[in-house]
Amino acid sequence: MMHSTYQIYKKKLNQRERTHAKVPQSNISLIATIIGNVSHNNLREVIKKMQLRHPILNSHLDSRGRDVFLLANEEIDIPLKIIPRERDDQWKEVILQEHKIPFEMVKGPLIRFILLYSAEISDLIIFCQHTICDGMSLAYLARDIINYLGNPSEEVEILPSAPVVDVDNIPSEIKPSLAIRLLAKKIIKKWEENEVLFNYEDFQELHKVFWKKYTYKAHLYELSSEDTKALILACRKQGVTVNTALIAAFAIAQNKLNPKSPKYLRKYGSAVDLRKDLINPVGEQFGFFASGIELKYRYSSKDTLWDVAKEMYKEANPENAKKQSLIKTLSVFELPSPLMEAQLFAAFGHLIPANSPSYKKMQAFLNDDKNLAVKMVKKKLSKGIAMAQIMTNLGKMDFPKKYGDLILENLILMPSCSPYTELVLGVVTHAGSLSITLNHMESTISTEKVLEIKNIANKLLMKAINK
Repeated sequence: MMHSTYQIYKKKLNQRERTHAKVPQSNISLIATIIGNVSHNNLREVIKKMQLRHPILNSHLDSRGRDVFLLANEEIDIPLKIIPRERDDQWKEVILQEHKIPFEMVKGPLIRFILLYSAEISDLIIFCQHTICDGMSLAYLARDIINYLGNPSEEVEILPSAPVVDVDNIPSEIKPSLAIRLLAKKIIKKWEENEVLFNYEDFQELHKVFWKKYTYKAHLYELSSEDTKALILACRKQGVTVNTALIAAFAIAQNKLNPKSPKYLRKYGSAVDLRKDLINPVGEQFGFFASGIELKYRYSSKDTLWDVAKEMYKEANPENAKKQSLIKTLSVFELPSPLMEAQLFAAFGHLIPANSPSYKKMQAFLNDDKNLAVKMVKKKLSKGIAMAQIMTNLGKMDFPKKYGDLILENLILMPSCSPYTELVLGVVTHAGSLSITLNHMESTISTEKVLEIKNIANKLLMKAINK
């Protein structure tokens, strides 16, 4: 039995959530491969159940003064596209096309579904704006959808509102350094001297030209359950995590293809799940509860995969990752949201054409040498690519495989990418098998080179498990 009323939902966006709302490619996708016949009508009903379970799915953005809120007080019609499933990797091109269709942020919804359907096997694609979600949220949502599809008589459980990620919900012993806090005050003062505000009309204009300029590509790398198990055991023996071993494998591969090892190849990012690290921990609620850490690595041709993994583990071990990701989150809270949003337009505003309504505003902003956002971005991007790699690893999903007459065969994560990061990797392990998407912009690194990186990383991993 379904409840007939939807919860009223209101949440003030923090700085990190606000920034994602104006990034053209800031969308996350999860692909759930389902064996069995998925009823279209049942799926639509289950999506409505999910809107009851997670009121944030009904939300849209609402600006009030200098603050931005997520608001929802009734059901929003969430799109569901049904497309005939023609091949196993069809989801890639479908998602790449979805990125070109902007979410209507002030109208909503900020999520949509696509079912690549056949009577025997289907791919359910969840495509969501990063402002309201992270990878774990999508994984839990996919599991719940399949559970209610396979068990249609089960009553929907409505979850309580998720805890807010703010200063008050971060353990008191976690603090940015005094130097960071003093620098933040200096930055705020400097920014306020030449503050420029950007609205969602500016975002729409930027979105159009961004996807005319850039070509997004994605490739899939999978390990069998046997090889995944062997890798887990080898990592335990070496005293590192699978995450650091994977980062290391692709880092070595990236450097082998670029023996001059430019400075950006020394910077690596790893996403961190904050759900269990907050004062009020987050359960399986839907929202944006992720942060990240930065890892440094200087390539040597003598390095083995385990050498690099152990070096990275010093920074990326669970205790340090928790501390550093919380400090990073707090450090962002020190800065004003408009400054962070402006940096996006400083990076991509040059793409806005002369016939755009935002052109004059953008040109005045970009040509203002005193504007702090412009200066910060020019310095950061002065040498082109900013980072070698960012990895989001959801880890092992302990989900059942069977749900009524349906089987959850596979989960694949696509975390999107940036022209200023060479490679973005999305990792998830389901039913014992590990899958990785390699995401990149063709103008930053070619498909040919990415496939070479994949092959080199595979050889390194297979050698590490003695295969």
